[in-house]
Amino acid sequence: MIKFTVYAKPEPQGSSRAFVVNGRASVTSANRNLKPYRQELTNTAKVVLLDQNILAPYAGKHVPVRVEMAFYLERPVSIPKKRKRMVVLPDCDKLIRATADALKGLMFADDAQIVEIQASKHYGSPERVEITVQILE
Repeated sequence: MIKFTVYAKPEPQGSSRAFVVNGRASVTSANRNLKPYRQELTNTAKVVLLDQNILAPYAGKHVPVRVEMAFYLERPVSIPKKRKRMVVLPDCDKLIRATADALKGLMFADDAQIVEIQASKHYGSPERVEITVQILE
């Protein structure tokens, strides 16, 4: 089991936008903050793997993996104090997609290996995502 925390603002996987420049198609993410978030995830995951002396944790493509993700985002001042749960954007499923895609090739060979996932989003400071990845037998 590998557990680690990434101290960065969780960003959702937005829709892709396509456009043509000089006759060539180009596809970009609608969320410009996605790339820095993914880079922080990747860098932190690499450090964790090196610190634990793990070279390729779940490199086999047919190894089932369970992933837990807990996302923490700053509570806006405008949100009523009685609201305990984060029932606003970003969508939990889009946070999962962005995070799983960033971990692909490091924690698992492909995100298709994820057979169980548990995710939650909360108000909290500092903004972060807490991740657990484990092999299922």
